[in-house]
Amino acid sequence: MPDPADRHAFAERSPRAPVEVSPNRLVWCVRGARYLDGLSRAAELVTRPLGAEMVAFVAESLPGSLMRGVPSADLAVAGLDPVSAQIHADANTGARFASLPGRIRAAERIPADGWRLGSDILFQGSVLLVAEVLAAFAERSGGDVLLAVPDRSEVLAVPAGSPGAARFRMRAVRAWREAMNPVSRGVLVTDGVSLSEVVVAPPRAGFELLGWLRR
Repeated sequence: MPDPADRHAFAERSPRAPVEVSPNRLVWCVRGARYLDGLSRAAELVTRPLGAEMVAFVAESLPGSLMRGVPSADLAVAGLDPVSAQIHADANTGARFASLPGRIRAAERIPADGWRLGSDILFQGSVLLVAEVLAAFAERSGGDVLLAVPDRSEVLAVPAGSPGAARFRMRAVRAWREAMNPVSRGVLVTDGVSLSEVVVAPPRAGFELLGWLRR
């Protein structure tokens, strides 16, 4: 059940007149696929699948730590089509996290268990849509990076080649089980450019295998 901040966006109600939106407030919002499955108007949203049972959709950031998913009819009132809405969401989401790539690159050391980002209670998972953030993680790590969004206000990241990577999936699952607003227990991997789902390789006879594979 969505909390009040999200219910503001998707309250079940009879059809209403379209509401004009501000292009300057459009951002990407990341939630679990099951979350959207339970919304009667989910088909009207502009979405982008991310893998690991996560979906990004275009939302409008509102005052008071609120947001609402924006249906296509409301976008049309503002003179926007799905493509232009995504362009605005890309730009505004990048601006929202503009300082993060620099902080990642400037870090003196990487924590043993990787990074935990939790400064944005509604849109923290949206960093997955910011190319500069993914690039900064990969550059600072010197290679692939594992990512998880167990809660809407929490993103976990760890270099795939570090000792902490072996424990990362269990860490993500534990955080997901304890989450106030759970998103996904799955894991993604980025090389700084692309984003793919991670699948656990099946164990071979005589071996315990904790490897990860791209899907």
